[in-house]
Amino acid sequence: MELSISPFVSPPMKKLLLFILLTLSSSFEMLAAEAVTDNSTRTSSSPENRVVLLELYTSEGCSSCPPADQFLSSLKSAGISTEQLIPMAFHVTYWDYIGWKDRFANQQFDKRQRELARKNDLSTIYTPQFVLSGDDYRAYATFSEDVNRLAAEKATVAISLSAHITSDRNDTDTLHLDLSADISMSEVEDVAFYLVVIEDNLTSDVDDGENEGRKLHHDSVVRQFLGPYYQSKPQKQLRREQAITLQPEWKRQDISIIAFAENPQTGEVLQAVSLKY
Repeated sequence: MELSISPFVSPPMKKLLLFILLTLSSSFEMLAAEAVTDNSTRTSSSPENRVVLLELYTSEGCSSCPPADQFLSSLKSAGISTEQLIPMAFHVTYWDYIGWKDRFANQQFDKRQRELARKNDLSTIYTPQFVLSGDDYRAYATFSEDVNRLAAEKATVAISLSAHITSDRNDTDTLHLDLSADISMSEVEDVAFYLVVIEDNLTSDVDDGENEGRKLHHDSVVRQFLGPYYQSKPQKQLRREQAITLQPEWKRQDISIIAFAENPQTGEVLQAVSLKY
């Protein structure tokens, strides 16, 4: 696919943040579903409303990407509930050739972006690209209204996620995930589920490429992307256990786990849940 640069233009950040806080936060007053069940196990269940999933495809080698990265971080600092909106940043590899290798990039993320482009009938892939619950998204001026509209919908898939960590004699930490879901209310006959590990508070001092000399800050960076795990009707319940080795460079206090359900034919995200460990 041909590469192109996004038409994304960073709006005035303070003005946009104020607008989002006023419109999003006032529209939903939800109690967090996350709970601690014992000293080591945490659980989180999706709410009755549809949670909006915002994917950003970005690269440290792309000069147009830092404003989009900042926007994603601003959502976190604005205090928007993960029962309303969950952001994820996929760093892609196809800018690495310019001279700066993005340490967060993975060809697996390139593949997902191309698959979503095909489902959205796009002839190109580009950075920065936002994907809102499966749809290519460029209507930045109506972002708050669009999120409110999607998050007001009743969810057709219910997801529960639990996690605990064990350590072996070599001090290797393993994250044990337990995913369960109910698709009985969904009209989608075959539902795809994904598990994602993201990390906040990451920085890079870039010394080559289009962002040479810049210090870049990132949040919601995808560190591991697992799936799809399929659930098909008439069987309506999914149960999936997954073990993930925590890498030494991952900061445990900044790690979250996301589970989401997707229509594999269209890419539409049906429901999502986030668990802070």
